[in-house]
Amino acid sequence: MIFKKVFTTFVSTILIVTIILGIIMFYFLGNYLVEQKKDALINTGERISSVTSQMINYNEKEFKSYFNILSEFTSKNMNSDVFLIDRNGKVISYSYSVQNNYIYELPKDVLNEVNSGKKIAIVTKINGLKDSTLIAGVPVMVGNEIIGGVYLLTLLPEMTRLRQDVIKIYLFSAIFVFLISIILTLIIIKKVTDPIKALKIASKKIGSGDFKTRVKIYNKDDEIGQLAEQFNNMAESIEKSEYMRRVFISDVSHELRTPMTIITGFVEGILDDTIEEEKQKEYLAIVLEESKRLSKLVSDLLDISRIESSEVKLDEIKFDINELIRLSVIGFEKRLNEKHLSVDVTFENETEEVFAEKDSIKRVLTNLLDNAIKFSYDNSTICIVTKQKGKKVYVSIKNQGAGISKDEQKTIFERFYKLDKSRSQNKGGVGLGLYIVKRIINKHGEKIWINSEENEYAEFIFTLKK
Repeated sequence: MIFKKVFTTFVSTILIVTIILGIIMFYFLGNYLVEQKKDALINTGERISSVTSQMINYNEKEFKSYFNILSEFTSKNMNSDVFLIDRNGKVISYSYSVQNNYIYELPKDVLNEVNSGKKIAIVTKINGLKDSTLIAGVPVMVGNEIIGGVYLLTLLPEMTRLRQDVIKIYLFSAIFVFLISIILTLIIIKKVTDPIKALKIASKKIGSGDFKTRVKIYNKDDEIGQLAEQFNNMAESIEKSEYMRRVFISDVSHELRTPMTIITGFVEGILDDTIEEEKQKEYLAIVLEESKRLSKLVSDLLDISRIESSEVKLDEIKFDINELIRLSVIGFEKRLNEKHLSVDVTFENETEEVFAEKDSIKRVLTNLLDNAIKFSYDNSTICIVTKQKGKKVYVSIKNQGAGISKDEQKTIFERFYKLDKSRSQNKGGVGLGLYIVKRIINKHGEKIWINSEENEYAEFIFTLKK
């Protein structure tokens, strides 16, 4: 469809331009030929007038014979009829080319102009002729007296034939150029539309679930090539998202199934007295822990939905980030003690006010501290630093542990990505924590990144508005 539309537009444009050029050329060529003919006839008339004056002075009785020879020669060369007419309008002599020796009756205004000493060249009608005629008149002087004039007459159809010959050549050339243009247009449009057709076919395949489809990139330097490259990037992103979605469903299913199985089993055991009364409290504690895991998973999913909603706006306020960090660290006191971890806090300023949504930033600190504790070596130190730089406040949380490889650093913030693939209880989860952190920071218009060395440390740094 697009090929047909573009081709029709191109061909129509070329055809219209060719026709317009032909019309302009036909009109201006006619005017140009008439003007050129006028100049030529006036110049020829002046020469005939000068020679005629000399012939009359030399031999008044024989000058007609000389004039006839001169006029005949001129008539053949100029394709015009030549007349010598006196002041009273009487034809003295004329060229032999005049058809049937028909003596034209020239308009009186033309005769009067020439008799007054003016040179004239006009297009007018002559009695007895159906076509318009170009008349050029030049006065003939003997001494200081005007005795008449030399008149050259050319029928316009003679000039029209010349114009038609030129137009025929133009039309032949135009048709040739038009055909070449169509061929070139077909080639150019095909180069443009073929990649678009490929994109259309590929998009249909992706729409039907074939996410491995890619399009061929013909030229990366033009817009279509760049579009194809972006399409392939999009297809790759969709394929990756689909893979992550399947992994996510699998992980969430597992994370839901495991605690639900444990909760159901222990509750049934308590209800049917399979579990002894003295152990019921211990198992109820396990049920409570698993319930908390379920609650956290649901909370994470709801947070993602809230963060990604464009309708939910940030409720930004001014608060002290240092104070929020202190409170967050206190909230992890029990887990820090369990792994014998110490916390080294370095604040550039005692109070560091930032402008952000406080609850969201608290969630960022909680998730980053949770990760730092989870992946720290026992008996190691977690370092927290805040400092100003320009109009930003930089917050850094660094632990001593296994670190993160270069490859994993590229994908660690992706949705559903799990750094630790084990299902162990202390390193469980479905890979939503860092994704939530990234989305919160991005929604604030800020940045977060990671520095890490394997088997040494992992440091997360994010910025906030001062």
